[in-house]
Amino acid sequence: MNNVSRALVFYFLLAGPVLAQSTTLNIPAQTLQDALYSLSSQTGIQLLFDAENMKNLQSRSVKGSMNPETALDRLLADTPYTYEASSANTYVIKAAPTEKPHLMPEVKVTGMIAPDSPYSKRYNVPSATTATKTNTPIMETPMGIQVVPKSVLNDQQAITLEQSLNNISGVFPGLGFNGVETFNIRGFDTFDYYRNGVRFQSALTQTGNREIANLERIEVLKGPASILFGRIEPGGMINLVPKAPQANSYYSLQQQFGSYNLYRTTLDATGGLNQDDSLLYRLNFAYEDKGSFRQFVNNHHFFVAPVIQWRISNRTQITAEMEYKTGKFTPDYGFPAIGNRPANLPVNRNLGESFSKGSYDEITAGFHWSHALNDNWEIKHRFYLQRTDEEDNAVIPSGLRTDNRILDRFFAGFRNNDVETYTTNVDITGNFETFGIRHTVLMGGDYYNFKNSGLLIDNFNFPSIDILNPIHGGTAARDPLDDFLFATREDWFGLYFQDQIKLPYNVHILAGFRYDNARIEADNTFGGVTTFLDSKQDRISPRVGVLWQPVPFVSFYGNYVENFGAPNLFATGINGQSLRAETAQQWEAGIKTEFFDGRLSATAAWFQLTKQNMAVGHPDPQLAAQGFSVLTGEARNEGVELDINGELLPGWNVIANYAYIDSDITRANDATLGNRFPNVPKHAGNIWSTYAFQNESLRGLKIGGGVTLRGKREGNLDNDFQMPGYAVFNLMTSYAIKLGKARLTAQFNVNNLFDKEYFPSSGGFNRMRITVGTPRVFLGSIRIEY
Repeated sequence: MNNVSRALVFYFLLAGPVLAQSTTLNIPAQTLQDALYSLSSQTGIQLLFDAENMKNLQSRSVKGSMNPETALDRLLADTPYTYEASSANTYVIKAAPTEKPHLMPEVKVTGMIAPDSPYSKRYNVPSATTATKTNTPIMETPMGIQVVPKSVLNDQQAITLEQSLNNISGVFPGLGFNGVETFNIRGFDTFDYYRNGVRFQSALTQTGNREIANLERIEVLKGPASILFGRIEPGGMINLVPKAPQANSYYSLQQQFGSYNLYRTTLDATGGLNQDDSLLYRLNFAYEDKGSFRQFVNNHHFFVAPVIQWRISNRTQITAEMEYKTGKFTPDYGFPAIGNRPANLPVNRNLGESFSKGSYDEITAGFHWSHALNDNWEIKHRFYLQRTDEEDNAVIPSGLRTDNRILDRFFAGFRNNDVETYTTNVDITGNFETFGIRHTVLMGGDYYNFKNSGLLIDNFNFPSIDILNPIHGGTAARDPLDDFLFATREDWFGLYFQDQIKLPYNVHILAGFRYDNARIEADNTFGGVTTFLDSKQDRISPRVGVLWQPVPFVSFYGNYVENFGAPNLFATGINGQSLRAETAQQWEAGIKTEFFDGRLSATAAWFQLTKQNMAVGHPDPQLAAQGFSVLTGEARNEGVELDINGELLPGWNVIANYAYIDSDITRANDATLGNRFPNVPKHAGNIWSTYAFQNESLRGLKIGGGVTLRGKREGNLDNDFQMPGYAVFNLMTSYAIKLGKARLTAQFNVNNLFDKEYFPSSGGFNRMRITVGTPRVFLGSIRIEY
């Protein structure tokens, strides 16, 4: 492109005569350039401005009846811009004049930084794409969605998803044991995470904790998400939004160091690769080496994530990206239960063996492009592949004898545990009006192909261990007679349609449906005998939501959503047929609010979520013993959630949440009827707050802290032991100074300040695998950015 494209990018919106009279406006908080586009569209005025220099500035929300000049005053407040009328229908946005220094004291004029800017310190984000696949303001989305931006992760020095998701109501850690991360959302376990809306099965890749160095934010959609994303557990979905390339150059290098020999180095760099900034890049890198308070446990990994974006024109862009991760981890199965509580043992005691280790390689690569057909219609396409290879040795507890001392164990491990995933989707979005009613339509389809194969080895002739006086022994000896070859293939495609309708009086309706056609097959070989399993099913899932925004800062909403869930592949009916997939339904109602021009937001929600077609043993004990199942299992989780995040006063940020969940197994053929689901506290909450001093003498100093609260949780479906409730307190402080054009920040965090002993989760299906919480940890860091 020539030098002309580097000059001012003028945006003309030609309309009819100037509308000087008052107009009812609804412009959410967003980037300044997008807000000006919206103002021009809604009023009919013509605006002339430099879009490129405004993309990192954030505007206030403007809602209500007013004339264009008043709206411009509000949009440009707290920005270094003003306007002047050049004709009856045209306004020029220009830099605000500055006074000479000798006439008045220096005044620093700064705009509200856009949420995705590397310099953003915001704790709330006005818009999210996960709920609708469109850039819809959260205040206009009739679904429960919460966001954890990178500014929160930076202040907390969070390095895992578990730490990060403490900031969202109703999300709790599930089984993991260092090899995988799983979570419980609104009472139901989820074994997958999504990256930019693309599904990856983390529970089967077993590549350790997910690296978060390249994440811009984490979005959590509450309730069934299968309307847009296919087969998924009904509690909700975790969507990881990576950092995108920026035109303005930015470089950051951080070194972290902490308790238990933690050393972590991260790099973030972005900018343009050519003169007109049509070719952009972003590079994130992380290296982590850490020990543990647990005997034998250590983990380390290397991670790199390059991104290249080509802005072909103002309507078309394409982005290519990759993530590569390699590392080693230590499986750790925690403590068994004695009586109705976790065993009272020293927290550092490991009941496994020193040879329990795993190693992995993981690569994710893909591209996505978009093209605006005109001002109202756009097409987007994504394609990703993921390949992982993992091997491990583990010593797994199988049962505690009646003396409550001798723990039986067995050896197991994966060989060539390979996962290969291909996924692609196409979305078409459009905006139009019918009889004065505005529509935002989404039409799309996706295809998902997943393969997992490998060899599972084990040996049940393995030494037991005395948990009170452990003497470690045993070797990683394989019993060839127990070799288990497995191969799983999953293949599905889906079609979906959604319409977001804006009616008079600020009523918003969201309605849509999805058709899924899914097939999953498994070939398992044990003892020379191969078993074939096959399940093919299809389903149409609807969703409808209604939202009313009577005033700009309050929205009332409700929704009903159906879900297409787990396939029940390994459950067999009495005639040998595969059983139907799990299903679920959710009813939800809530209220969303914004304060201080959108800088502080809150959401309160009630939900009732019911899951059916859960496979349970046949009511005839003899048939159940032969492995036959029926679809009579049902569970209901009902509760209330509250989330608050944003800026209370200049420099004072907060993110807080509370959840109450009444969990109940409502249908079962055994003694679990009426029990709670494991790992689901009845009461849980979290609060984190920081204050950055505003006065000149202390500018650069920040202090903060918070507490994570969890009530008592059941350890398994039998509800025969519980993990006690706990409160874990955390503190932080940081100080930033300028060094020329660079900014140097030193930070110090203390997690679990009072060294509380606690148990965050269990395996959920027996009494042997209770995760031990991390004791007090000190974490320091030095970061330089420019």
